[in-house]
Formats: sequence, structure tokens, C-alpha cells
Amino acid sequence: MQGRFSKYGVAALAMCAFAFARPVHAGPVYKCRGTDGAIAYQDHACSKASVETEVEIAPAPPPSPSPDYAHAPPRATSVRAHAGVPARRETVSYACRAANGEVFYRHGTCPAKITAKGAPGRKSGESYTVTAEPLSRSEACRRMASAGSIGRAGHERDESVSTYERNLGRDPCRYF
Repeated sequence: MQGRFSKYGVAALAMCAFAFARPVHAGPVYKCRGTDGAIAYQDHACSKASVETEVEIAPAPPPSPSPDYAHAPPRATSVRAHAGVPARRETVSYACRAANGEVFYRHGTCPAKITAKGAPGRKSGESYTVTAEPLSRSEACRRMASAGSIGRAGHERDESVSTYERNLGRDPCRYF
């Protein structure tokens, strides 16, 4: 190794110089309109028989870094209050519990009373009082869609949305 730089150091220095060099601009472009009306673009001046116009070409924009698609931004798990902005409360749904043991879920208020249908173990036409327990919308939706919810007494009273309403985007459980 002679001198201050090795041959690899000089090559690395030359590569850095090329990387930070100013971008190369294209030469002039000429638009030539012939006597028959044909248009041609070329890198040299037009013939004397055609009308010449020089075309300005803007330089390419500087390169920008590629976005990092491999890492998704973290999802917020809770809603926090920012300075001067009150925290947004989650929408409330309700777990409705009837005196006859039925449990059903509503996104609005629970009815004060329900009338029993003629199902096994229930007297038809008898009314029962209903108590309401507030739940978060996401929890009510999770309970209505859980695996054993179809066999639960009161499942047929769950607030459900028709396919038409769901297709219109009016399903309150869609985003949970």
C-alpha cells in the first residue's frame, strides 16, 4: 500500500463523487413540422424546409426514499385525550336480562318488559321484566357473534340487521 489511499479507497471516493454529482440534463429537443404537416421530434436541428420549435424538457424530480411497506404503523388500542380535547367515549350497547332467564343484546335501550313466546319451558303470553346492563359496542357485538350464542335463551331477541341494511353500511357491528 503506497501513499495515503489504497486502490479500494480511491474507488469508494470516486463512487461517492458520482452519487452526489448533479443530475445530467438532456440535450435540446427539436420539433420539426414539414411542408406536408408531418411532425417529427429529433435531437438535431431541423432542415431548412421545415418549421423548427425547440422543446423545453423539465429535469426529472430528485429521487425520494422508498416507503417502508414492511412495517405497518401500530394500531391504537385505546382512545386518549389530547391537550384540550376530551376523550371520545365508546358507543354504549346493552345486555338485556329478563326475569325468565333470557339474555339478549341491543344497541339501543332494552324494553321494560317482554312477552314469552310458546317455546319449551316457557309459558306463552306471560310477561317478564327486563334489566339492562351497559356494555361497550364491541363487547355486545362479540357476544352476539360468539360460537354458542345461537343456543342461548334470548338469542332470537338480539338486535340484528337485515342484509339490506348491512349492504347499505348500517350494521353497528361492522367495524368491530
